[in-house]
Amino acid sequence: MRAIGVAGPIGAGKSRIVKALTEDRALARDLGGEILAIDADAVLREARKSSPSLQREIAALVPEARREDGSLDSTRLASAAFERPDLLRALEALQWPLAREAINRARHTGEASGAALLLVEAIALIDSGLAETLDGVLLVDAPREIRASRLLDRGLTAEEIGRREAAQSGLRTRLLAAGAIPIDAGRTADEAAAAAADALRLLCSTGEGNSNPAG
Repeated sequence: MRAIGVAGPIGAGKSRIVKALTEDRALARDLGGEILAIDADAVLREARKSSPSLQREIAALVPEARREDGSLDSTRLASAAFERPDLLRALEALQWPLAREAINRARHTGEASGAALLLVEAIALIDSGLAETLDGVLLVDAPREIRASRLLDRGLTAEEIGRREAAQSGLRTRLLAAGAIPIDAGRTADEAAAAAADALRLLCSTGEGNSNPAG
Protein backbone atom coordinates (compact mmCIF):
# COMPACT_ATOMS: atom_id res chain seq x y z
CA MET A 1 0.00 0.00 0.00
CA ARG A 2 1.25 3.45 -0.92
CA ALA A 3 1.02 6.48 1.36
CA ILE A 4 0.77 9.91 -0.27
CA GLY A 5 0.77 13.22 1.56
CA VAL A 6 -1.69 16.00 0.81
CA ALA A 7 -0.38 19.38 1.93
CA GLY A 8 -0.83 23.05 1.17
CA PRO A 9 -1.70 26.38 2.78
CA ILE A 10 -4.71 26.87 4.99
CA GLY A 11 -7.93 27.32 3.04
CA ALA A 12 -6.58 25.69 -0.12
CA GLY A 13 -9.20 22.94 -0.15
CA LYS A 14 -7.20 19.90 0.95
CA SER A 15 -10.04 18.21 2.83
CA ARG A 16 -12.47 18.66 -0.04
CA ILE A 17 -10.08 17.02 -2.48
CA VAL A 18 -9.19 14.18 -0.11
CA LYS A 19 -12.88 13.39 0.40
CA ALA A 20 -13.47 13.32 -3.35
CA LEU A 21 -10.50 11.00 -3.87
CA THR A 22 -11.64 8.50 -1.25
CA GLU A 23 -15.02 8.35 -2.97
CA ASP A 24 -13.58 8.00 -6.50
CA ARG A 25 -14.47 4.44 -7.50
CA ALA A 26 -12.70 4.68 -10.85
CA LEU A 27 -9.48 5.69 -9.11
CA ALA A 28 -9.81 2.85 -6.59
CA ARG A 29 -10.32 0.41 -9.46
CA ASP A 30 -7.26 1.71 -11.29
CA LEU A 31 -5.11 1.54 -8.17
CA GLY A 32 -6.37 -1.91 -7.23
CA GLY A 33 -7.96 -1.28 -3.87
CA GLU A 34 -9.69 1.06 -1.45
CA ILE A 35 -8.41 4.59 -0.87
CA LEU A 36 -8.17 5.53 2.80
CA ALA A 37 -7.36 8.86 4.41
CA ILE A 38 -6.13 10.25 7.70
CA ASP A 39 -6.10 13.92 8.70
CA ALA A 40 -3.01 14.42 10.86
CA ASP A 41 -4.16 17.85 12.00
CA ALA A 42 -7.51 16.37 13.11
CA VAL A 43 -5.66 13.63 14.99
CA LEU A 44 -3.77 16.29 16.93
CA ARG A 45 -6.91 18.33 17.61
CA GLU A 46 -8.54 15.24 19.12
CA ALA A 47 -5.43 14.45 21.16
CA ARG A 48 -5.44 17.96 22.60
CA LYS A 49 -9.02 17.37 23.75
CA SER A 50 -8.70 13.84 25.10
CA SER A 51 -5.16 13.42 26.44
CA PRO A 52 -4.61 14.91 29.92
CA SER A 53 -0.85 14.37 29.66
CA LEU A 54 -0.66 16.25 26.36
CA GLN A 55 -2.83 19.01 27.80
CA ARG A 56 -0.42 19.40 30.72
CA GLU A 57 2.61 19.52 28.42
CA ILE A 58 1.03 22.12 26.18
CA ALA A 59 -0.16 24.17 29.16
CA ALA A 60 3.41 24.24 30.44
CA LEU A 61 4.37 25.98 27.19
CA VAL A 62 1.24 28.13 26.90
CA PRO A 63 -0.23 28.69 30.38
CA GLU A 64 -2.77 31.21 29.10
CA ALA A 65 -4.40 28.51 26.96
CA ARG A 66 -5.33 26.33 29.92
CA ARG A 67 -8.87 26.49 31.31
CA GLU A 68 -9.72 25.89 34.97
CA ASP A 69 -10.84 22.32 34.24
CA GLY A 70 -7.47 21.51 32.61
CA SER A 71 -8.75 21.56 29.02
CA LEU A 72 -7.22 23.80 26.40
CA ASP A 73 -8.73 26.89 24.83
CA SER A 74 -8.02 26.28 21.13
CA THR A 75 -8.48 29.94 20.20
CA ARG A 76 -5.94 31.15 22.75
CA LEU A 77 -3.56 28.35 21.84
CA ALA A 78 -3.71 29.15 18.13
CA SER A 79 -3.31 32.86 18.78
CA ALA A 80 -0.17 32.31 20.87
CA ALA A 81 1.31 29.78 18.45
CA PHE A 82 0.88 31.87 15.33
CA GLU A 83 2.26 34.97 17.01
CA ARG A 84 5.45 33.22 18.18
CA PRO A 85 7.30 31.06 15.63
CA ASP A 86 9.51 29.55 18.34
CA LEU A 87 6.45 28.44 20.30
CA LEU A 88 4.83 27.02 17.17
CA ARG A 89 7.93 24.90 16.52
CA ALA A 90 7.99 23.70 20.12
CA LEU A 91 4.32 22.71 19.97
CA GLU A 92 4.85 20.88 16.68
CA ALA A 93 7.83 18.97 18.10
CA LEU A 94 5.67 17.96 21.06
CA GLN A 95 2.71 16.79 19.00
CA TRP A 96 3.98 15.37 15.73
CA PRO A 97 5.17 12.07 17.25
CA LEU A 98 1.51 11.40 18.07
CA ALA A 99 0.56 12.02 14.44
CA ARG A 100 3.28 9.66 13.24
CA GLU A 101 1.98 6.91 15.51
CA ALA A 102 -1.57 7.40 14.21
CA ILE A 103 -0.38 7.34 10.61
CA ASN A 104 1.60 4.15 11.20
CA ARG A 105 -1.45 2.50 12.72
CA ALA A 106 -3.56 3.60 9.75
CA ARG A 107 -0.97 2.17 7.34
CA HIS A 108 -0.90 -1.18 9.11
CA THR A 109 -4.70 -1.34 9.22
CA GLY A 110 -4.93 -0.43 5.54
CA GLU A 111 -2.34 -3.00 4.52
CA ALA A 112 -4.15 -5.70 6.48
CA SER A 113 -7.43 -4.85 4.73
CA GLY A 114 -5.89 -4.81 1.25
CA ALA A 115 -6.28 -1.08 0.67
CA ALA A 116 -4.24 0.39 -2.18
CA LEU A 117 -3.56 3.89 -0.89
CA LEU A 118 -3.50 5.98 2.26
CA LEU A 119 -3.82 9.74 1.87
CA VAL A 120 -2.15 11.68 4.69
CA GLU A 121 -3.56 15.19 5.00
CA ALA A 122 -1.39 17.66 6.91
CA ILE A 123 -0.17 21.22 6.49
CA ALA A 124 3.27 20.73 8.02
CA LEU A 125 4.43 17.62 6.17
CA ILE A 126 7.87 19.09 5.55
CA ASP A 127 8.55 20.66 8.94
CA SER A 128 7.27 17.58 10.77
CA GLY A 129 9.48 15.21 8.78
CA LEU A 130 6.44 13.18 7.72
CA ALA A 131 7.11 13.78 4.02
CA GLU A 132 10.25 11.65 4.26
CA THR A 133 8.17 8.62 5.27
CA LEU A 134 5.71 8.93 2.37
CA ASP A 135 5.73 7.78 -1.26
CA GLY A 136 4.96 11.22 -2.64
CA VAL A 137 3.17 14.48 -1.87
CA LEU A 138 0.43 16.50 -3.54
CA LEU A 139 0.59 20.26 -3.06
CA VAL A 140 -2.97 21.59 -3.04
CA ASP A 141 -3.05 25.33 -3.57
CA ALA A 142 -5.38 28.10 -4.69
CA PRO A 143 -5.09 31.85 -5.28
CA ARG A 144 -4.86 33.90 -2.12
CA GLU A 145 -8.21 35.62 -2.63
CA ILE A 146 -10.00 32.28 -2.91
CA ARG A 147 -8.31 30.89 0.20
CA ALA A 148 -9.05 34.05 2.18
CA SER A 149 -12.72 33.97 1.16
CA ARG A 150 -13.04 30.37 2.33
CA LEU A 151 -11.40 31.19 5.66
CA LEU A 152 -13.63 34.20 6.23
CA ASP A 153 -16.61 31.92 5.63
CA ARG A 154 -15.24 29.63 8.37
CA GLY A 155 -15.32 32.53 10.80
CA LEU A 156 -11.66 33.58 10.86
CA THR A 157 -10.90 37.28 10.91
CA ALA A 158 -8.62 38.98 8.42
CA GLU A 159 -6.07 39.42 11.22
CA GLU A 160 -6.14 35.70 12.08
CA ILE A 161 -5.74 34.78 8.43
CA GLY A 162 -2.73 37.07 8.15
CA ARG A 163 -1.04 35.50 11.19
CA ARG A 164 -1.57 31.97 9.90
CA GLU A 165 -0.32 32.86 6.45
CA ALA A 166 2.78 34.43 7.97
CA ALA A 167 3.44 31.24 9.96
CA GLN A 168 3.20 29.25 6.69
CA SER A 169 5.48 31.57 4.72
CA GLY A 170 7.53 29.67 2.16
CA LEU A 171 5.44 26.51 2.48
CA ARG A 172 4.77 26.18 -1.25
CA THR A 173 8.45 26.67 -2.08
CA ARG A 174 9.54 24.02 0.42
CA LEU A 175 6.96 21.52 -0.79
CA LEU A 176 7.91 22.00 -4.43
CA ALA A 177 11.59 21.65 -3.54
CA ALA A 178 10.73 18.33 -1.89
CA GLY A 179 9.12 17.13 -5.13
CA ALA A 180 5.45 17.73 -4.38
CA ILE A 181 3.09 17.64 -7.36
CA PRO A 182 1.09 20.90 -7.56
CA ILE A 183 -2.71 20.67 -7.77
CA ASP A 184 -4.66 23.80 -8.68
CA ALA A 185 -7.58 23.91 -6.25
CA GLY A 186 -8.72 27.28 -7.54
CA ARG A 187 -10.66 25.53 -10.27
CA THR A 188 -14.00 23.77 -9.79
CA ALA A 189 -14.11 21.01 -7.19
CA ASP A 190 -14.49 18.35 -9.90
CA GLU A 191 -11.56 19.69 -11.93
CA ALA A 192 -9.27 19.87 -8.90
CA ALA A 193 -10.20 16.34 -7.79
CA ALA A 194 -9.66 15.00 -11.31
CA ALA A 195 -6.19 16.58 -11.48
CA ALA A 196 -5.32 15.08 -8.09
CA ALA A 197 -6.58 11.65 -9.20
CA ASP A 198 -4.40 11.77 -12.31
CA ALA A 199 -1.39 12.71 -10.18
CA LEU A 200 -2.05 9.74 -7.91
CA ARG A 201 -2.32 7.39 -10.87
CA LEU A 202 1.09 8.60 -12.02
CA LEU A 203 2.71 8.30 -8.60
CA CYS A 204 1.29 4.84 -7.96
CA SER A 205 2.07 3.49 -11.42
CA THR A 206 5.65 4.71 -11.73
CA GLY A 207 6.72 4.26 -8.13
CA GLU A 208 8.52 7.59 -8.37
CA GLY A 209 7.72 8.90 -4.93
CA ASN A 210 8.56 12.55 -4.32
CA SER A 211 8.84 13.27 -8.03
CA ASN A 212 7.38 16.30 -9.75
CA PRO A 213 6.42 15.64 -13.36
CA ALA A 214 5.46 19.29 -13.72
CA GLY A 215 8.93 20.51 -12.83
